[in-house]
Amino acid sequence: MPDSLASAERRQQDQGHFFYSPISRQKQSLMSATTNWHYVGTATSGRMAALASPRPAAELPVVLREGLALVCYHRDPGHTDTSYERAVFCGTVEPSIFDWFFNASTGYRGAYYEAADAGLRFNRALINCVAPTLVRWVIAQDSAENGDWIVKSLCAPSAKAWLAEYPGLCSACEGEWSQSQTSELRIENGRWEQATHTHAIWGRQAPLLTKIRIFGGLINAHGQEWLAAHKEGRATHISQHGWN
Repeated sequence: MPDSLASAERRQQDQGHFFYSPISRQKQSLMSATTNWHYVGTATSGRMAALASPRPAAELPVVLREGLALVCYHRDPGHTDTSYERAVFCGTVEPSIFDWFFNASTGYRGAYYEAADAGLRFNRALINCVAPTLVRWVIAQDSAENGDWIVKSLCAPSAKAWLAEYPGLCSACEGEWSQSQTSELRIENGRWEQATHTHAIWGRQAPLLTKIRIFGGLINAHGQEWLAAHKEGRATHISQHGWN
């Protein structure tokens, strides 16, 4: 491992940031498959069976880390202030892993459905789990890249994971999902299908895709983070509508 990356990881671990530990049993029980999570529409019997009995949430970060085939990395500048940049990664997974991640009751959005705070905890556990792999992948491609900066971006509170929306930052990470897309399968959980907000219309869909993006936080040269106003309520929005 390059010295810069090793020292960056050690510093973040010492500060209690860049370290993955399995979700505790108490938190795992909160994020177990909810009985108020159903599907309507069309899907294969195998897909429906997997979604009806998903694996525990605590297993997802490691499965995602091991199954993610990275395709690109970008230093993405802020739209309003280009002195802030974030690390953005895109990778592909098997459709079954994507389905668990995005559409299952024990997946990423399922955690936010349980509670906004539960979603934030799960998001941080997932980012912390995959981050060392992401940084090593970049350094392997370009040893001159600043691993310390990537770690700081991934450790920022606003770092997150999501599906790959259109258009993307390059041809390799071109988005699979667009606002005009309609899924054949939808989620009914007593909340998202009741809301009329546009985000809820998107949020209750259960698309079967393969690409996942991981975003670090926007930080400047001093390590200060910037967050767009419309993203400040992301956790609550996903909890309420399934989307942000």
